[in-house]
Amino acid sequence: MGFIDRLFGATSADEAAASTALDRALENYRHVLATAPAETIERVHAEAFARLEEEHRAVLYEELSRGAGTGERPLSSEPETLARAATRAEQRRPGTIERALTAPAFAGSWALSGVAAFVLASPLTSAFLPWGAANLDGFGAASAPLADGMPAARAADTA
Repeated sequence: MGFIDRLFGATSADEAAASTALDRALENYRHVLATAPAETIERVHAEAFARLEEEHRAVLYEELSRGAGTGERPLSSEPETLARAATRAEQRRPGTIERALTAPAFAGSWALSGVAAFVLASPLTSAFLPWGAANLDGFGAASAPLADGMPAARAADTA
C-alpha cells in the first residue's frame, strides 16, 4: 500500500480484517454488558482487571472516580472494588466501562480490547453472547463454522 492510499484512508486487506474482528468483538462485549446479570459482569471484570498492570488499574480508578458521586466512587484500585464500581456505573450509564478504558491516559495501550477479549473468552459470559458468537477466538470472532446460522456445536446438538 502506497503513501497516497494511506493518506486517503485506504487500508490493506489485513488491516481491514483486523478492524472488522475488533469491531465484532466490541459489539459482542457491549451485548454482554447489556444482557448479563450484574453479578456475572462484576465477577468477570474483577478477573480481567486483576490481569491489568497496577498503573493501568490506577488510571481506571481515576477514570471511574471522575464525575462519580460520593457513594459511587471505587474505594481503591483493587480489582474487585474496581469491578463493583464499574458494574454499577455501567448499569446506570451504559458505556461507562468502555469510556473509562479508552480514556486518553490509556493511549497506546490495548486496555479495552484486552478486557473485552478476556470477558468474551470467559465461560461465565458465553451464555450471554449473541447467537452465532460462541466458540470465540481471542477477538470475539466466531471460529467454528456456522450451520444454518448456528455454531456447528449447537447445530449438532439439535440434529
